[in-house]
Amino acid sequence: MLISKQKTAKALIGVMLCFTVLLMPILGLAKPTYKAIFTIGSNNYTVDGTTKTMDTAAYETNGRVIVPARYLAEALNAQSYYDKDTKVVTFVKGDTTIQFTLGSKQMSVTKNGVKKTITMETAATTFDVSGNDTGRTFVPARYVAEALGYTVDWNEANHEVLVYYPDTTQPTPQPIPQLTSQPTTQPVPQIHTISQDFVWEYNNKSYCWHIEVPSDLLEYDRNITEITNKFYNSNGEEQYLQLSYMPDEIKTLVLSCSELAHGNLTSWVNEERNYIYIGCLSKYLLQVAQSDGYDNFHTAEFVQSFVGGAIPYKITETPQLPAQTLVDGGDCKDKSILLASILKNMNYEVALLHFDPLPGQQYGHMAVGIVLNDNDIPYNLGYVPYYYEYNGKKYYFMETTKPGWSLGERSLEQAAYVYPVN
Repeated sequence: MLISKQKTAKALIGVMLCFTVLLMPILGLAKPTYKAIFTIGSNNYTVDGTTKTMDTAAYETNGRVIVPARYLAEALNAQSYYDKDTKVVTFVKGDTTIQFTLGSKQMSVTKNGVKKTITMETAATTFDVSGNDTGRTFVPARYVAEALGYTVDWNEANHEVLVYYPDTTQPTPQPIPQLTSQPTTQPVPQIHTISQDFVWEYNNKSYCWHIEVPSDLLEYDRNITEITNKFYNSNGEEQYLQLSYMPDEIKTLVLSCSELAHGNLTSWVNEERNYIYIGCLSKYLLQVAQSDGYDNFHTAEFVQSFVGGAIPYKITETPQLPAQTLVDGGDCKDKSILLASILKNMNYEVALLHFDPLPGQQYGHMAVGIVLNDNDIPYNLGYVPYYYEYNGKKYYFMETTKPGWSLGERSLEQAAYVYPVN
């Protein structure tokens, strides 16, 4: 929303993408009965009645159905994270945290600060045909789903695990039985990742961070950019045809780059696949900030220093989703999208700040605004942090283009369009 009068100028022209395989919903008048269904030996699964595809299949061992952690987390609206150094798989949803150590039959569940340990019949594991330890992680579906409050049942006829909503009334579920015969299983392919190492400084400390970016997510992001570029380099008839085949979520990304949207790229911050992945990274950054004793203000500034200092600046024609920016670098709009995604995952209220080009300039600018209470602002900053007030909230300015910017320190003085992300 515009908070002061500005001349309308060219907004960001840009951007994005469409999955090469469109996930089509199952048609029907009735509301889906199940939250999720996984079938042994099949790469297809359903979530809320919509069929989706995994890059590997669920399988059975010791009478338990083992499912790829990433897809199980997405199906149950949770976040998952694998630490290859500690070999710990973590699921997080609301006030519940679930952890497995690969090769162990112990599962820990922490809810509202209370932790308990559960012994399973089988262990979490990983598969990698190359012999490395970076393969796809698998966990017992029933234990995760029940720990998150869902009900789990077994369909013997179709070899299916059925996950019910917590509030769905169903017959008393039977335990998943020991299978009398081993189903035919397929070799589990390796999950491919791109390694990235980041180095930056904050508060007179040097930080180093190694992360793994899933290759399929990076490919997805780059495809979005290509499809958006193609759209904005097409004529009107071609654009009409392209839009007619686009799923709504992709169409939203593409059209947010038009002049009519005037720099409102909040849909890029909220894109589901990237937001879930960035949630795993934000949890790690938050732990580091807390271990170093940073308060709300300095935790946010610490994240700002990572985006501004560790990620190379590179001008891009169209916006990029966060995973691509981590690998490829990016300019003000790309790094602002990434910063906003991290901070939102940390439960900060944030906005994208869009600035029109100044007279004689071709391009505008983008930054991030973060909501802070007056008592969050330290007394000894040595400067007065700048904010944009919108709907009664103070959005403090955060620059992302290069190292050294402090929270609330402005890189330019002009009115902004404030687009709340939350």
